[in-house]
Amino acid sequence: MEIKKTTWLEDFDETRRDILEDDLLLDALSAYLTSGGEFTQGERGEYLPQVFRRLCGYLSQHALELHRLEERLGSELP
Repeated sequence: MEIKKTTWLEDFDETRRDILEDDLLLDALSAYLTSGGEFTQGERGEYLPQVFRRLCGYLSQHALELHRLEERLGSELP
């Protein structure tokens, strides 16, 4: 199995898209919660902490990816 080599910019663009998708999910969830949607009530509401934890985990992962890309860019500079 061959690992595809990508440029710094391609990896940055992918991470940027991932962050924008996570932002959209957080924004939608926030809007739903503030509107008092039924998802916040009863059994479904018990899953909210897990959903937030997962989305925060995704954002942390993307922050680490950006840090690695920053280090990689620094090593590629003359």
